[in-house]
Amino acid sequence: MNAPPVLHRGAKAILAPEFFDALQATCLPRYPGVRGTEPRRVALALSGGVDSMALAYLCYQFQKRYRFSKLSDNPLHHFQAVIINHDLREGSLEEAIKVANVLRDRFNMPATVHPAKWAEVLAPGQHHKDVPNVETLARQARYRRIGDFCKNSGIASLLTAHHEGDQYETVLMRLLAGHAYRGLRGMRAATDIPECYDMHGSYQSGFHDDQERVSPYYNLRPTRRDKKKMRASLREEALEAAADDVNDALKSFGFDYLEYEGIALGKRAPLPMPLDCEDGGIMMYRPLLEFSKERLIATCLENGVPWFEDHTNQDPTLTTRNAIRHMYKNYTLPVALQKPSILHLAERCRQRVHREEAEAQKLASHALVLDFEPSVGTAVVEFRPFRLPAVPRRSTTSPAARQRRIAHFRHIAAIMIRRLISLVTPERDLSPLAQLDHLVSLLFPSLADASSPRPPSPPKAYVICGVHFTPLIGDYPLRWLLSRAPPVSHVPRPTAKLNQLGLRYRLSHPRNWKKGHWSPWVQFDGRYWARSRTRLPFKVFLAPFEPEHQKAFRTALGDDRAKDDLARMLRRYAPAKVRYTLPALYVNAPITELLEGGGHWPPYSDLFPASDALGEEDAEGGAAEDGTAEGGTMGMSYKKRLVARRLLWENELVRNAKPQLIALPTLGVALPGLEEWVDVEIRYRKVDHNVIHAGAVGRERERGRRRALEAIRRHPPRSRRRVA
Repeated sequence: MNAPPVLHRGAKAILAPEFFDALQATCLPRYPGVRGTEPRRVALALSGGVDSMALAYLCYQFQKRYRFSKLSDNPLHHFQAVIINHDLREGSLEEAIKVANVLRDRFNMPATVHPAKWAEVLAPGQHHKDVPNVETLARQARYRRIGDFCKNSGIASLLTAHHEGDQYETVLMRLLAGHAYRGLRGMRAATDIPECYDMHGSYQSGFHDDQERVSPYYNLRPTRRDKKKMRASLREEALEAAADDVNDALKSFGFDYLEYEGIALGKRAPLPMPLDCEDGGIMMYRPLLEFSKERLIATCLENGVPWFEDHTNQDPTLTTRNAIRHMYKNYTLPVALQKPSILHLAERCRQRVHREEAEAQKLASHALVLDFEPSVGTAVVEFRPFRLPAVPRRSTTSPAARQRRIAHFRHIAAIMIRRLISLVTPERDLSPLAQLDHLVSLLFPSLADASSPRPPSPPKAYVICGVHFTPLIGDYPLRWLLSRAPPVSHVPRPTAKLNQLGLRYRLSHPRNWKKGHWSPWVQFDGRYWARSRTRLPFKVFLAPFEPEHQKAFRTALGDDRAKDDLARMLRRYAPAKVRYTLPALYVNAPITELLEGGGHWPPYSDLFPASDALGEEDAEGGAAEDGTAEGGTMGMSYKKRLVARRLLWENELVRNAKPQLIALPTLGVALPGLEEWVDVEIRYRKVDHNVIHAGAVGRERERGRRRALEAIRRHPPRSRRRVA
């Protein structure tokens, strides 16, 4: 702990009502239509510094004064402190323990100390004290450890102590790095937890698992008051029959997706497996972004809250952030680089991005998503012609003004197109807006300017961000199929390992094997979450549908109707090369005999040849099919040798065998009898449903306006007579 610093007289401690307003403004409901009635814990990511201890004290006051107040979607149960030990300096563990003891004794707050997960961010053989980019790796290791703790503890809200000074340093660092205005917005007050993109339940996932709990945190059941309002609304719409049973009436009010049958002609294909789109995860909130560090220090000083200073934060040669902090404290920077100017710049950038996002949402009415199929990861979009809106001023008709307007709307169109790309792309980081310039000209020819290349006629396919834009030309307006681009030949195929039944659970005949536990959720191809439980003796994994497995898989289906259904589904939902991006389920050795009810283990004569003589006791006992002894007791040495020989036999079989395709789980097609051996659950990642429905909503609004104008034209209102 350090001596109290000298503060400016204007620095005042943060009051409890101020912090309450900041929390309520930051921790907004994620699901406004969902009722969260069960109290839930909220995590605090603390380090022991003055800003962290001030946050802990303010949360302590908040819980005393505003107990059971709602944060995000649920009432607050209590705060849980999480302290991460990076082990980057001597005595860091002892200091972390001291911080935890202060939180428990002073604030009666549960606190736990966890080591950073360095093994997940370092290469084999590396040590975290020897890497040059230690700050970046420490951030990754810290957030992954916090995300793992929150997921296992059922925590969905995380508070951090980032303050106004941190915001200033972040924006200035990005300014020096050459970021544009979209990168100069600084840290957002609420965002998904970073660095946990492949952790199910931590990043944008886990909502459906919550609904499977006995007492879910998010309550989707309507209350009595809601049911009463629904009945009244239904009666007003002359649906008296449905109003008697609200639960049946609600089912008729879901979103109706427009089915698109323009990809393939012929017989109607069976529907693929319906996939749920994930949602949820951990949200990180920064309620102190509007408060300066001086006010945080004053809060700790006035209330006698101790803190622990990390001296490595004062070393200007260690990190870029430390260098900026040193310059700001010890030198007079130009006015344009001082804190008020930089923070004002960040606010202007945030407002500009907000306006552009709102315009892109309006422009989305020109892109109608006719069909979105998460089962195959495709979307069919119809792009309507775009016309520049009329403006009253004559000056805007000049060529220079027109070019500026075209450039502006091209930028807005790029934002909207990137939203559509996010529906099907396997990539996490999308291309900058400037790289979508050619795609804007291709999809909106009316926005092409003199510097843009002339779009080809007829339009050709285009690939960007791992998304393949394929034109669908027919007797209808031009439509585009957005699909995941097939993997490049020289790039390793994405795979996701699931699970395998352990050897000790399958020493007997296969008919006696039982399915194991569900495997952890894994991410496949950046688009799907998958898990499985199996009683197969070989490893089960997900990989793309490869062409060389198609004929053998179709032949193994056996039934002609199943073969025809598979052909129609592939032609309808996954035409051409799209089918080779589907997630397919494989095993690393053949299992055809097992599915047909046969055995698995080879004869004992193959495992123990004649040259390998058994002991007299073992030979007299004999061996049964299920591995037990008949007429005697099997010796332990024989059991161990039997297990070892079977394990060697399986390893040799896997080494010489090729993987076998056993199912296309997102289409609901599998080898006959596989459901007795493997259960697979797959979900699509979180998608922005506003993008899917924006075009349909905009189209309906336009139709409503046209009907209103047509009604006015047919029946013009009578002019009012003037009263003398």
